[in-house]
This record gives sequence, structure tokens and C-alpha cells, in this order.
Amino acid sequence: MREQKIGVLGGSFNPIHAGHLHIAREIQRLFALSQVHFVVAATPPHKQLENLIPLPHRYAMVALATAGSPSFIPSLVELEPPASPFSVDTMEKLVRSLGCRKADLYFIAGGDSLHDVSAWKESEKLLISYNFVFVGRPGFRTANAEDLLPGRAAARVRSFVGMGQTSVRKRIEEAGSEPGIYILDVNAPDVSATRIRELVATGKSIRRLVPEPVLEYINKLHLYGE
Repeated sequence: MREQKIGVLGGSFNPIHAGHLHIAREIQRLFALSQVHFVVAATPPHKQLENLIPLPHRYAMVALATAGSPSFIPSLVELEPPASPFSVDTMEKLVRSLGCRKADLYFIAGGDSLHDVSAWKESEKLLISYNFVFVGRPGFRTANAEDLLPGRAAARVRSFVGMGQTSVRKRIEEAGSEPGIYILDVNAPDVSATRIRELVATGKSIRRLVPEPVLEYINKLHLYGE
């Protein structure tokens, strides 16, 4: 198999929205990723489950949102045996199923995840085995990542915050094949799944916040309503 760089964007996708897709497109372009896998979390270990709609609905919305992009792949890899909600297990399953090297996988996460990634299962192993891309979000302030990451992971940090995209691409190309922990901003739109659920529950429009097929799915099945 030809070596490919593959992005992994995991989340509850409750629902998937314009911010997720913007981040996926920008990171794919900057890092020259051949694919981005949207891994739908069955039972996210670090999130409240109170407002989480059933997995089949969340997966269906991801499939609808990515249908027009051949390189965007909806994934239920978490459910493959042995089922596990932990990222370290998900990434190992992807290595096996895709037949790629660990260094070819790029785990994409919001910059706010920097504050709790050290509490993830086997976080140091995870952070030094794969590439990580932490993306700034509106209202997010980049902290000193080195102070938030466990052990050897801190030495892998490459912060591109405040740099233009041409400079970022050049620095990425110069980084070589050793897995790194990248921190950057891609001017993601100010939208969140929480806000979308609130708007739907109060009968307000979410047009342009989610892809049109996702909007139609939410309306048709009355998801997130009272």
C-alpha cells in the first residue's frame, strides 16, 4: 500500500456542523492528508451523556454531511471488537484496518482538548506514537502546551499559532516524518453543537450552521426538539 497521511477527527457529532467540516478541510489541505476519517463516538468517556442522541442518528448525520466528499469517511471503528471508547484503542484499530504506520495518522482535536488530554487513557503513549493537531476555536486561548502534556510528549510540540498558512505549510514540510504535536488556528466559524441544539429546541433556524442534508434530517425526525 502506498504511504498515505490520514486524518482522524473524532467526536460525538451531536450534531456534526459547519465547524467540523471547516476544520477537516483546512487540516486536510495544510497537511496534505489523503483522507479524513470522522470517527463517531458511541459513548464519549469525557462528555456528559444527558443530551446525547442515539448513535445511529449521529452516524447518519455524519454520513449525510460527508457524502459529497469522497476523501471524508464516516467511521464506526469504535464499535469494532473489542469495542472501546478510548482514543488509544481507536487509533490502534485504524492502524490495523488501514494497513498504515502510526506516524501516518493525524489525530485532529479542538485546542480545548489540550487541557484534559493528559487524563486520557495511556495519554503519553498516544501522544508520542501519532501526530496530533490541536486546532484553536473562537474564544480559545492557546496555553503553554508543554505545561499541559505528559512526559515526553511536551518535547514534540510545534506551535504555529499566529502564523500565515504559507508559513505553516512550509514548517509542516520541514518537520519530517517524526510524529509531532501541532498547534494552529484555521479560522473556524464560531459554531458549536451545544448552541445548535439550543436553537433547535427553541424553534430557531440553524440554516448554514449545518449542511443542508443534516438540517433536513434533524427536521424530519424532530431531533433536539422539545
